[in-house]
Amino acid sequence: MRVLLTGSAVPPVPDGAWPAGESSSPPAPAGPMLDDVTGWWAPHATVETVALAASGPAFLDAVAPVAAEVLAGVVPGPGGNDVPVAVRRRAPGGDGDGTRRTVYVDASQVPATGAGELLEGDAGAVTVPARSSTAVGHLLALAAEAARGPDGAPGRVVLATGGSTSHDGGLGALLALAGGPERVGGLPTAVPADVVRTARAALGGTDLVAAVATDVPLLGLHGASAALGPRGVDPAVAQHLERALGAVAHDVASAVDRVAADDRDPGGALAGRDLFAASTAGRRLAGLPGAGSGGGLAHAVVALGGRLVPALRVVADDLGLDARLAAADVVVVLVDELGAHELGDGTVHEVASRAGRHALPVVVLGRAVVAGRREQAAAGLSGAYPWGDGDPRALVERVARTWSRG
Repeated sequence: MRVLLTGSAVPPVPDGAWPAGESSSPPAPAGPMLDDVTGWWAPHATVETVALAASGPAFLDAVAPVAAEVLAGVVPGPGGNDVPVAVRRRAPGGDGDGTRRTVYVDASQVPATGAGELLEGDAGAVTVPARSSTAVGHLLALAAEAARGPDGAPGRVVLATGGSTSHDGGLGALLALAGGPERVGGLPTAVPADVVRTARAALGGTDLVAAVATDVPLLGLHGASAALGPRGVDPAVAQHLERALGAVAHDVASAVDRVAADDRDPGGALAGRDLFAASTAGRRLAGLPGAGSGGGLAHAVVALGGRLVPALRVVADDLGLDARLAAADVVVVLVDELGAHELGDGTVHEVASRAGRHALPVVVLGRAVVAGRREQAAAGLSGAYPWGDGDPRALVERVARTWSRG
């Protein structure tokens, strides 16, 4: 019997979480790691392990099997200090077209930059910490250069946005790519109309992909700033940042519209031009699912002409998960908690939707199972087993014996 094991017992870090921790490093594992489960299950079946991750250092670890080359560098950080960074590079032929290099980047390894600001509210003054994505802009420039082929041909850059601690709609990254100065707090003033064109030119035709951890939009009741309140951010600060993101979205949309209009009519003639389409190209960016990932860092990626793709889908595709599923008899997913996140944005959802196309049973192992049987069945799961306060090894071995019979 062939078992495909994936997932992680590490609780996921909320997309763009701050300021409870200025680092997006994942918390300590709440249970066994994939290697542990592999060892416990191995006496009963042939086990293949495929790690999947949406953000943080685990994202780069997950793509290591297909992107073994690690490139190190430095980018300017807070106060001009150098911040060491690392990216992973995949040789040509690994992205499906056989010609381009792919470089994988984790936004969590660079801190937000800029100066904090004091916000006067009804309950007194509160501090808005530095939230600029300037350092990510420099990281993108480094990655784009690393992705170029020997002949200078542009490559593909996959940026995991969910671990970013910035919260500026990606404006700092755009300005850094365009060679502009970093902002120093306060609501943004007008963004130069040519910032998008200049930033795009700096990437030199790079195929840019934002691997988003969630489908959060940039603005609104379910946007990037609205999610900050439950994480302990002062409501006045969250509202202030929502206004700031709205101003950024307006200015970036205008800049994108200007580029779209110029590209449609480089000579300036109006005859035959679709004015409505040209004037609304940028307006849709803020509402795109995933545009709020990383505090709006994904919003900047799409303004640069990039694509927003769920991070787990990117990793699964690049690792060839579908081919691995085709060779398996059962799929086992390790999670911390089987609940709304795993069934909506998590590994369980991604793996189960793919396994269904192969009519494969999907078994979930976790510290806790809060999803009911109806939700599990709707997700295509064949079983879910919590170890709770018990022994994870005993549970895994029991489930392995059950699913390895015959």
